[in-house]
Amino acid sequence: MRLVIDCNIFISAALTPAGTCRLALAEAVKNHEILLSEEILEEYREVANRKKFVAIRDRIHVLIEEVALRATFASAVSSGEIPGISDEDDAVYVIVAVNEGADAIVTGNTRHFTAPSYGSALVVSAREFLDMVGG
Repeated sequence: MRLVIDCNIFISAALTPAGTCRLALAEAVKNHEILLSEEILEEYREVANRKKFVAIRDRIHVLIEEVALRATFASAVSSGEIPGISDEDDAVYVIVAVNEGADAIVTGNTRHFTAPSYGSALVVSAREFLDMVGG
């Protein structure tokens, strides 16, 4: 599957190393194509550097770099208003997903994505992703 992974998956994976988000991230890295853009990577790093994540910052960065080394990078994207997005910072995930033909956007906060899909990309939680792939 071709996947776009929301930043909150990295935070949850770092907070709970044996949790669902960490398992989903490991499955994605090992068996699927992760789609990134420089804008998404920048957001990952910016969020990881927030004060509230100081205790897990190193773990988040390790996960980010692990994904970045294996990801397929999309062309530069321009963000814009996307119908069905309650958090405008999430628009870049949808733009990459649609432009690159992703199969899913994996997120820890499906409420921010008010449509069930964008283009061919289903909006799924980490658990739903694992269920889809038999994990």
